[in-house]
Amino acid sequence: MFKNKGYFIETVVYQIIWIVASSIISIVIFECVDIAVYNSLSSKRFNSLHSVYFRFGRYGIIIFFLLLMICGLFYIQKRRHDKYNRYIRSGLLYLTREGNDLIDFHESLSLEREMFVELKNYNNELMDKYEREYQEKTDLLTYLAHDIKTPIANMVGYITLLNEEEEISEQNRSKFINIIYENIQYLNQLTEEFFSYLKFSLNDIPLNLTTFNIGIFFKQWEDEKRIIIKHHKLKLKIAEEDCIDVKMDPQLVLRILENLTTNAINYSSDGSEIEVNVEIAKDILNIGIINTIKSDVIINWDMVKNKFYRGDLSRRRGGSGSGLGLTIVNEIVNHLGGDFEINESNGKVFANVMLPCKK
Repeated sequence: MFKNKGYFIETVVYQIIWIVASSIISIVIFECVDIAVYNSLSSKRFNSLHSVYFRFGRYGIIIFFLLLMICGLFYIQKRRHDKYNRYIRSGLLYLTREGNDLIDFHESLSLEREMFVELKNYNNELMDKYEREYQEKTDLLTYLAHDIKTPIANMVGYITLLNEEEEISEQNRSKFINIIYENIQYLNQLTEEFFSYLKFSLNDIPLNLTTFNIGIFFKQWEDEKRIIIKHHKLKLKIAEEDCIDVKMDPQLVLRILENLTTNAINYSSDGSEIEVNVEIAKDILNIGIINTIKSDVIINWDMVKNKFYRGDLSRRRGGSGSGLGLTIVNEIVNHLGGDFEINESNGKVFANVMLPCKK
């Protein structure tokens, strides 16, 4: 307690010492002057100077020493205040990066010095975060510009052929139209994922809680997904005791499931199995997706949840995709208060999502 106020207590002590010392000096000088005046009376006759001294001089000396004492107090206070200001100014310069080093503070101001160091570290973290997010936004624009340019160039080329070439067989015409349609679908997907990411990253996620049966929900999803997936085998595992009613947002659960499945499809070998495991334990919905990854895919699993990761996992095979799928999953799971993990072991990718649910 006293250490925190030590600097100001020390200032008060200096002022008390000055008061005591100046009082003693004033008394000694006053007595010396008084004795000298009385000694002069014994050798000389009483004159006008003696009269002025006895009438006003004594009070004048006392007032002079009082003023000297007050000026000394102000001087001590100013010196201590200026020193304290130097500490604070050094700390502010340290925060604004104009000063590289922080001077040593008085030991009683160690907490203040630590506060400046903590603020500096916090400021550095904010700056690093700002630069990282700025770079991520730049990467987003770069990715989008590249991904949008390719399908547009393709469409322009095929539309030009359809418009200028008169002798095109119906087979080629149909083929070109299908390619144009696929590029339009891809652009639509890019747009949807881009706006989804913006919405989720800004926490602008409407939460529509609905009571539904877990078993019916996942089995219906499996039936619909089997029709779409042509080159992989989808296998759903869910125990009968886990087919219960829960209160969650089914659209967000579906979005998580779709993004993880799409990721598994894009980076697994054709003909391989994609296993989806679902269970409920202690009011937690666990969704696990396992797939066999292609041997030629190189991925840094510590970075796959980062925005716009530049590894293979952030770019869909064949040059399509926005690289935002896993980022969107991570944003949704964080918004719902859950946990998302993904890693690789022995050539298999394990993606696991844990979401709180109400029965």
